[in-house]
Amino acid sequence: MERIRTIMAGMALLAGLTVSVLAQDTGDGNGEPPPLPPPRPAETPSSPPPDATDRTEAAEAEITRAPGPEPPPTPAPERLAESDVEFAACRAALDVYGAAYEIADRIENADAGCGVVRPLRVTEIVPGVVLRPAARMRCETARALAEWVSGFVVPAATHLPDRRRLTGLDHGSVYVCRRRNNSGSGRLSEHAFGNAVDVMGFRFAGGDGLTVEPREGEGDAEEAFQQAVRAAACLSFTTVIGPGTDAAHADHLHLDVKVRRRGYRLCQ
Repeated sequence: MERIRTIMAGMALLAGLTVSVLAQDTGDGNGEPPPLPPPRPAETPSSPPPDATDRTEAAEAEITRAPGPEPPPTPAPERLAESDVEFAACRAALDVYGAAYEIADRIENADAGCGVVRPLRVTEIVPGVVLRPAARMRCETARALAEWVSGFVVPAATHLPDRRRLTGLDHGSVYVCRRRNNSGSGRLSEHAFGNAVDVMGFRFAGGDGLTVEPREGEGDAEEAFQQAVRAAACLSFTTVIGPGTDAAHADHLHLDVKVRRRGYRLCQ
């Protein structure tokens, strides 16, 4: 019996010690949770050495102060020059139209900024239609001219009296280094880059011809022909100016392939 009382006393003592330890781990013994540990101090990003920022700002200021000279603008003939692929494709199109031409020597005039990097000398724009006189121009100009003559001018001529057959185009100028409207100042003409053709008249089989001139209210087939081919030209060219536009274009059709923003075409 005495041994049993001793064992029970030991168990009671062990239980008391366990409760005391749990009270210390979970609070102050009154059911309150233990206090949270104090917050750690916020970390601040490390700052560069005092002179690092100064060196960076000094370098940026140096770049701003001395950007270097601006590169010179690319001359217009160089900007308009076709790549090898573009030139080959354009010549292939001319071959399909049946144009007669040869590759000419580069044209350049450094003082005036005129020139054609890869000119063609065209003698016959489509089979049987001679360019009078033969002329040098950019391939793109020749392609547009062949497209217009083949697709519109030749068919339109068959609606003239006696179903005329077109045999030639008379032009006033193609490549020529000059300013617009032959002015002494101002911008260079598209002729200065081989981009333009001034069509003065049309030749037909039998020796007769039709000159470009003001034709308003005449009501004949010749007036209809001139109006029709002039309107159709703006499908192949980006600029079409002629009689009625101004005095400088009263006797010819100015056709050119100038590239404008958003593909804009000037047809007057």
